[in-house]
Amino acid sequence: MKKLLSKILPASAKAFHTISAKQYKLLGKILSAVKSIITNLSMQDKKIDDLQKSQKILSEEISTSNKILFEQQNKKIETMQQDIKNLKKELQTQNDLLAKQSNDFFNQQVSKIDDLTVIINNLNEIIPKIPQRTYNKSAKRIKELEKIFLRLQKQPRLAYFVLNIVSHCNLKCKGCDHFAPIAEEHFVPLQTIESDLQQMSQLTAGAVTRIGIMGGEPLLHPNLLEILQSARKAFPNTLLQCTTNGVLLLQQSEEFWQTCKNNNIHICVTKYPINLDFESMEKIALQKGVNYSYYHTTATVLKTSRKIIMDIDGTQNPKRSFYNCFHANTLPLLMYGKLYPCTVAPNAATIFNKKFSTNMLLENGDFLDIYKCTDSNDILTFLHTPKPFCRYCKTTERIHGITWEQSKQNISEWT
Repeated sequence: MKKLLSKILPASAKAFHTISAKQYKLLGKILSAVKSIITNLSMQDKKIDDLQKSQKILSEEISTSNKILFEQQNKKIETMQQDIKNLKKELQTQNDLLAKQSNDFFNQQVSKIDDLTVIINNLNEIIPKIPQRTYNKSAKRIKELEKIFLRLQKQPRLAYFVLNIVSHCNLKCKGCDHFAPIAEEHFVPLQTIESDLQQMSQLTAGAVTRIGIMGGEPLLHPNLLEILQSARKAFPNTLLQCTTNGVLLLQQSEEFWQTCKNNNIHICVTKYPINLDFESMEKIALQKGVNYSYYHTTATVLKTSRKIIMDIDGTQNPKRSFYNCFHANTLPLLMYGKLYPCTVAPNAATIFNKKFSTNMLLENGDFLDIYKCTDSNDILTFLHTPKPFCRYCKTTERIHGITWEQSKQNISEWT
């Protein structure tokens, strides 16, 4: 347009003397309009230039932002890849360690089996030459030695422990090895129980075969439902047994049964020779979808008692007591952050001492502080060795098969 006007205007100026006033006025308007158009075009060109500059700046900013974002994402991806690499390396290290430990344990067991095979072969040669009476005594002794041998073996993993949540009981059995009939009312706090369960789960990686939730009588604990839930959370793959005398079982709420079902809690009732409707217990457990069984052989065999004989002066040989104890390396008890080798030691040192003014002492070697352990190996090592407190137990003089009855709270029931 500008080029066109530059050609037209000079020609118009040469012909200026030939135009009339009216034509001149019209030409002025035309020129004014053309000037306005040229001005507008210049402004539009400037706006276009400004827009192009802005677009260029915006493009550069977007490019810079994308580059920074890309670099950040790349860095995050590289970090994640390194974390994954480190995790894989750590897992491989753990797998290698586990494989080595498993192989070492297998070789140890094979060696022990070989040794036992040699012993058995030797016995097979000797037994036919032994008189029958002597043979019977020897066979019994061999069974005792087998039990001792197993007690002294380190477990490959923790098979069982008692979670002690309450000290007292509403049945008060004579000769109870938890000393519940002479205990004052006492509940282990929920927070303590939850903390202990989490710590044990971390130490064992949740690999415990079975846990017995008991006391005393566990159904007395006001926070039992929370305890059952916490136990399942800490040990998702473990058999959890709530061991009860059944006295309060039929009085439990719908919430109790629902909690047991939701958390796969196994109700284990010790069938004492008392007037309880055990048939109704079985039916309601079946109706609620809760696993139910009877402790040991009490479903079909009349429940009897045993006498745990204490030596309050502590004159027994700890090793001998340990070798002959059915608790040894079998029935550890967890309470207040400490794992004890049996149910007798912690309760005798507290409940029994307080009731009868005795002084059976627990030493550092009698328990394991679970908050000072590094892994399950510390626990398994602790459990298969004799303890100082074993000197207070006359394990070779324990009496089994006694008619069940309630306690009269006399010291003679344990001495």
